Amino acid sequence: MNAMKKLMRGAAVMTAALAANLCTVAQEAAKPSFWWDVDFSTVFDNREGDSKYTDTRTYFQTQLAPEIGAQFKSAGATHRIAGGAVWTQPIGSEWDGHRISPTLYYRYEGHRGLSASIGMFGRNQLIRPLPNYIWSDSVYYCQRNIRGAMIQYQSDRGFFEALLDWRGMQSRSRREAFNIIAQGEWRHRSFTAGGLAMMNHLARSAEATDDQHVVDNFIVNPYVGYRGAGNNIAGHIHLGMLASLSRDRGESAWIERAGLWLEGAVAWRWLEAKNTLYAGGKLFPLYSRYGSLLEQGEPYYASKWYDRLSLAANLVSTSRVALKASVDFNLAKNNFTFYQRLLLSVSLGSSGRRPRIVF
Repeated sequence: MNAMKKLMRGAAVMTAALAANLCTVAQEAAKPSFWWDVDFSTVFDNREGDSKYTDTRTYFQTQLAPEIGAQFKSAGATHRIAGGAVWTQPIGSEWDGHRISPTLYYRYEGHRGLSASIGMFGRNQLIRPLPNYIWSDSVYYCQRNIRGAMIQYQSDRGFFEALLDWRGMQSRSRREAFNIIAQGEWRHRSFTAGGLAMMNHLARSAEATDDQHVVDNFIVNPYVGYRGAGNNIAGHIHLGMLASLSRDRGESAWIERAGLWLEGAVAWRWLEAKNTLYAGGKLFPLYSRYGSLLEQGEPYYASKWYDRLSLAANLVSTSRVALKASVDFNLAKNNFTFYQRLLLSVSLGSSGRRPRIVF
């Protein structure tokens, strides 16, 4: 809880700084210019083995996310308003299962490492993808946009970003749901120290019955680590604690869970390997009751321990196109699930952003 308060206090200071910068916009605004971006991705993810925590199914889909807008520069900062759509289409089912969702946001990019977004904007605006105990592979596949607001700071010594993802607006049948997430990392030479904190809230629907209760969930993950590179080899290792605090308000007690968290990754030329281990109490103690309605991370964290080993080859890696093939071994209590994945990402447009594949 103290970690969350400190992170939120830092976000408030950054928000005040952003507001001060925006006050100069009307005085020094340049003529707007046309802006456009198109992201395209294809996912093939075949899952085999035990299905205790997640279905052994195949994800095979494409996603197209065009955006257009206008941007201008003022006082050394860039301001952008953009809109578009995200079309997610399963392959092999014609039009069945398709989904079209809106993109509409304002983006601020300052000259001192400060940036912010508000609206419905792509997860690719994150400085670092969120870990799999926050968002699972399938969430990344099917829900491209963050729905809310985000503020970020980045320098040569590290980064910090905080966001609100309002994933459910209350209606007669829909429950209100949102996450507040903050993550950051400080670097000194090869030494790193960082962490993540999340507040997760699941409220009642507008016409809820008496057996529907508000649910609260907190996750913290402080860590220390080492990061190095040389001779075509780059890698990192992070060691820390991963803990959760959960409560169904229909019950009086908070459920506390904590364990060891270890992550290591290495890349050599076009090959990559990554291993993540959690061992302790069930990080998602209410998953059997609420599932992904509450917890959007990998369902394996409903186990007392979870280890994932991923081996990948970057078949194509350019400024516009990325193609990655991987095999992923997921081990949890009384469960082994094996993924075979082929992931394509293409980015075109004004941003010049390199395609990113979450691994």
